[in-house]
Amino acid sequence: MVIFKFTKYAKRQFLKFENDIQLRITDKLKYLKSHPDIFSILVLMKDSRFTTHRLRVGSYRLILRLNVHKKNYIEFIVVKAGDRREVYK
Repeated sequence: MVIFKFTKYAKRQFLKFENDIQLRITDKLKYLKSHPDIFSILVLMKDSRFTTHRLRVGSYRLILRLNVHKKNYIEFIVVKAGDRREVYK
């Protein structure tokens, strides 16, 4: 099972998006929850201490941190959300 949680900062960024962008991101996260191999879609981030993966939704990116729990589920913390030109700064 896969769980996505947003930090307060990422949630504020997410809520600033237009409704159609929010819907696209939400649909993508729902799709990932049911996907058998989530790591084939997420891109591993290199040279990053605190974040592990990124997710592309159009020109927007979600920066994620992976938390693996022993209780049969994987948790991703969404650390940042934004346009691709600004999210990596």
